[in-house]
Amino acid sequence: MSKRANGEGTIYQRKDGRWEGSCYVLLPSGGRARRSVYGRTRAEVREKLTALQRESDRGVPVEASGTLTVGAYLETWLRDVAAPKVRPATYRGYEMYVRRHLVPGLGRKRLSRLSPADVRAFLADRRAAGLSPASVKQVHAILRTALQHAVREDLLPRNVARLVVVPNAPRHEWQPLSIEEARALLDAARGDRLYPLWAVALAVGLRRGEALGLRWCDVDLDAGLLHVRQALQRTTEGLVLVPPKSERSRRTVPLPAVARGALREHRQAMVAEALRSGRPMTADTLVFTTPIGTPMDPRNVSRAFVELLQAAGLRRVRLHDLRHTCATLLLAQGVPARVVMEVLGHSGITLTMNTYGHVLPTMLQEAAQSMDDALGR
Repeated sequence: MSKRANGEGTIYQRKDGRWEGSCYVLLPSGGRARRSVYGRTRAEVREKLTALQRESDRGVPVEASGTLTVGAYLETWLRDVAAPKVRPATYRGYEMYVRRHLVPGLGRKRLSRLSPADVRAFLADRRAAGLSPASVKQVHAILRTALQHAVREDLLPRNVARLVVVPNAPRHEWQPLSIEEARALLDAARGDRLYPLWAVALAVGLRRGEALGLRWCDVDLDAGLLHVRQALQRTTEGLVLVPPKSERSRRTVPLPAVARGALREHRQAMVAEALRSGRPMTADTLVFTTPIGTPMDPRNVSRAFVELLQAAGLRRVRLHDLRHTCATLLLAQGVPARVVMEVLGHSGITLTMNTYGHVLPTMLQEAAQSMDDALGR
């Protein structure tokens, strides 16, 4: 075996079966420090070490991962990885949980020394402090996602957060409106400026942001089709239009007559309103706006919905429950779950089945009765 050249680095197999290599690299401060890389084979680690040393020899400094704290890493991850990738509302949630919980609880620990026990103790502390089970699970999910990126970047040999099991939070109890309640809601809203919004939310199950992000070019009244291409969200910079929640959320759905008629009347009213105010109304004009033509704040729409429920004498539900009502009514009418998935823009059939599984027993009973009708004498 030939002697290893000075500065070539060391490679050895860890107890967990993976391979680790380390070498001295140039730091931003101008000094040098050891930096480790990891891989499943010796050849993979050797290749990574060679690339690392090549960059260092070219004078490109490398972050000293051994002294990098969890807090400093999370701040970098938020800025460089999460922010360009996720939607503004999702980023705000990430930033809040990192700032309020992860940095105060784990921020001063060295990233390379973070252990499953540290994560487990941190989560237990959050629960003891009164953080809800759902929020504890979310904090854990954010940390797990951030640390997985550190593994991909060779800053860590493993993701310690993945080794910690967090109990599932109790599912949110929601009660969709019944057919009678849905009709009462629309009856109470008839004649109101937002009647078309409630009709669309009920008929095709749009999310609040999806409905508020609709433009007239997204609505084909002649063909009876609605295209979901963007959503309206509130960010620190104000109200902005963003891509749909997922690629499956970008969809085209047929408009039932109740929504189609409401939108047709609404368009006529908006054209007249634009003429009176001297505002141009184009294909890119939002379908639902304030009386002065500006985008509607999602929070104000939710408040208006609560007032509508009170006026209709109905129990209080969330605006998002209109989406659940749409799905439940479709399933109760015998529409296949796969079709409901497409209407709602779910990422997969499993999500639809898990969310609306409570409707299936009735459907299964009806299916059995249909088979008896077909085969029985």
